[in-house]
Amino acid sequence: MSKVVGININKEPIDEASVWITRLDRGLSNKELSELKAWLQVSPTHAETFMQLVELWDKMESLSQLSELFPRKPHNVTGKKAPILAWAASFVFASLISVALWFNADIFLGQNTTQIVQFNNEYETKIGEQSTFFLQDKTQITLNTNSLVKVTYTDKQRVFELLRGEMHVVVAHNKQKPLSVYAGSNIIQAVGTAFNVELGAGEVELIVTDGKVLVTDINSQSVAPLKLKNVHLSPQSFAVNKGQKAQLQARNTNIIGNDETKQASDLAWQQGNLIFRGESLFEAMQEVARYTNYEFDFGDEDIKKQQIAGLFKTSDISGFLSALESNFDVIVKKMSNNKIRLSKKPQSD
Repeated sequence: MSKVVGININKEPIDEASVWITRLDRGLSNKELSELKAWLQVSPTHAETFMQLVELWDKMESLSQLSELFPRKPHNVTGKKAPILAWAASFVFASLISVALWFNADIFLGQNTTQIVQFNNEYETKIGEQSTFFLQDKTQITLNTNSLVKVTYTDKQRVFELLRGEMHVVVAHNKQKPLSVYAGSNIIQAVGTAFNVELGAGEVELIVTDGKVLVTDINSQSVAPLKLKNVHLSPQSFAVNKGQKAQLQARNTNIIGNDETKQASDLAWQQGNLIFRGESLFEAMQEVARYTNYEFDFGDEDIKKQQIAGLFKTSDISGFLSALESNFDVIVKKMSNNKIRLSKKPQSD
């Protein structure tokens, strides 16, 4: 049984849309690709017409099957010609696979997106793992344990969404395309610099290791990042300079330190180390817990206040626990497969 699909298409761009679809089928040159992107952005009607052709096919998940049915190689059509809309729609899906990385979906959906997505990917580390990634523009990301960041490059900016954990970014210089990190309720922006961002439960910790970054509240943007016309933060935004550490909270950013020694401790994770300089046992175990599946509890309140100092490897948690017993009068007792209790060693008479 034939399937009849009703469609209401503005007649003006239909011929152009059909031409573009045939060009997509045989492959676009770089010049034609630029022209197609420009044509789609001339008017919402162009994008809507393009999508209405797509909607003739009601199963979006069939892309791979359609690409096999309608290969990208030129071919001759014999017999009765299909109506132009159905004919064009058959190729738009096969072609979308090859151009998907160049277009933001919002362009096709007529949402007036002002940026074109050129690249996007997610980078993740497991508990206890640390990894470094180099991006296409030579920007370097180092992820600490149990971290996740989503990276999107457009024709106007580089957007990093820190969804979990901690990362250090060495930003490749590009004045035209600033790099913005979205972490919690904050936007951290740099052109060419280096900084460390840790996403906590209710706050974000920022350490600038080179250059300067600007910080603002995410609510200062009235539209989503990929719909911004002006991607640069205001020069009057809160500035954090090299060597400074800032605590970022909703509508409240403060510089909380510029101690080089303390900064070295905060960033020691990049060398696989944990450095404690008199922190309480409770604070130390909160940090250690990020690198293991163990859960720690305490036999009493006093033991939480026990001060800890030393350098330990993030990959050697058992060695750290042994050092607690040997040097800090702490009893370490395994309660279950993933739970450890820390108690104060009784004083001998």
